[in-house]
Amino acid sequence: MKPVPQSVAQSDHELDKNHHESQADEHGDEHHFKEYSPKELRSIKIQGVVCLLGGIALHFVLGTFYLWGGISPYVGAYMKDKDPDVTQSTLQIVFPILGIATNSVLSFGVKLAQRIGFKTMIAGAGFLISLAFLILSFINNIYGFILIYCFMIGIPSGLVYMLPIICGWKYFPFNRGMVSGLIIAGYGFGAFTFNFICKAICNPNNEEPDIPFDEDGKVKKYFSRDVFQNVPFMFQMLALSYFLLTIIATLLVKYPRDLNLEYQQVLGDGNKKPSGINHEKSVDYHPTVMHAECETLGQGMKSRPFWFLIVMVLCSIIFGMLMANCYKVFGQTLGIDDASLTVLGSVQSVCNGGSRFGWAVLFDKIGFKKVYLIIAVINLICTATIGYINNSYAGYFIILCITMCCEGGLFSCYPAVSAKIFGHKVGPIIYGGLFFVIGLSNMLGYLLYKFGEPKIGYGGVFWIVFGFCCVAFILGIFFKEDHDWKKK
Repeated sequence: MKPVPQSVAQSDHELDKNHHESQADEHGDEHHFKEYSPKELRSIKIQGVVCLLGGIALHFVLGTFYLWGGISPYVGAYMKDKDPDVTQSTLQIVFPILGIATNSVLSFGVKLAQRIGFKTMIAGAGFLISLAFLILSFINNIYGFILIYCFMIGIPSGLVYMLPIICGWKYFPFNRGMVSGLIIAGYGFGAFTFNFICKAICNPNNEEPDIPFDEDGKVKKYFSRDVFQNVPFMFQMLALSYFLLTIIATLLVKYPRDLNLEYQQVLGDGNKKPSGINHEKSVDYHPTVMHAECETLGQGMKSRPFWFLIVMVLCSIIFGMLMANCYKVFGQTLGIDDASLTVLGSVQSVCNGGSRFGWAVLFDKIGFKKVYLIIAVINLICTATIGYINNSYAGYFIILCITMCCEGGLFSCYPAVSAKIFGHKVGPIIYGGLFFVIGLSNMLGYLLYKFGEPKIGYGGVFWIVFGFCCVAFILGIFFKEDHDWKKK
């Protein structure tokens, strides 16, 4: 859930700016915004629901981001057979690079869609992702594999991540949290669904990795040929599935350029604000935002909240990213079988995507700081206890699912607090930068795994991550959501 670029809360407003300016010139200001009858509003709502379904289909495809942790043991065994120098740590670098590639282009997707069209962008990105998985089924070189997987999948995913959400906001401008939550839930359910599909293709008999190799002074076990020989077919089935989902998304997602429900005048009741939103507190309702906002990016970057958020994001995200990348590899060291780990991986993906809507509602009720501190305390407990679960599947299941729920909460709250503190003009840009920091945090987690695990084991790595979570908690205590931008 991934990303909100330079156009998160205001992108849909900017996309129509030139159109409505020209419309006002031709027809006068009184026709700048249209009134809709109840019948028209019902039709618009139906169109909006169809658009949401298309957005969910697209995010099923984009959910391949969290699929990597589930399929990496199969791919590792396949690549090990082709190149004996391949190690588990070599494959685990895919996830952080994929994250950086995805997050680095989030700010450009809406602008590009504005030029070439939303449907064109969605169709093109989905086709490239499908083609990438088809190409992967024929690649035997580890470096070629990493290049294709990270960039040919990551960049298109980042470019179209926000598109269905922004389209949904046009249909439901006063239910943005609902729109974002429903569509991003598809992100988690995509990984949930395809985790089971990939396991059924590669390891239908639930075999355990039993081929030992010495890596970094430790014995690592890989799957046998009976499992890894199915990897090419798995990629081909993923390519076909993603292609079909892309067709559905392209047909259903539509950007209604001329729709402006946020300025709807309710017929028969005079000028009245639409229901379903706290207009005085909302940062989404443009006509009522009267408080001073951050005017420039430079002003925002010089402020205290900006640097607090940078470090808070870096330290709070790292544990969830590490576990999303290595949950199967670590689970195998606990003696948990592949079928159980597949179930765990699928459920934790749902926890990640499905929890975001609930956290967004809680954010609206109690504010960012309290939500953040709740998550920070939970992360401290999880990082301190995960090293002592003593091969307990139930314990591992509970900790990982709670961790992914917290991860979803952080992804849900960071865009909202960015808009609240920095305003509609600068907030989306700040949030785009924060998502790049998330990619860096992901890479930092990988580096801890690669260089720390061989020397101090997983237990030592978790205690280092506990230290990062402590920093996140302390900064959260001193963080202030309100900033007076009137001060020089």
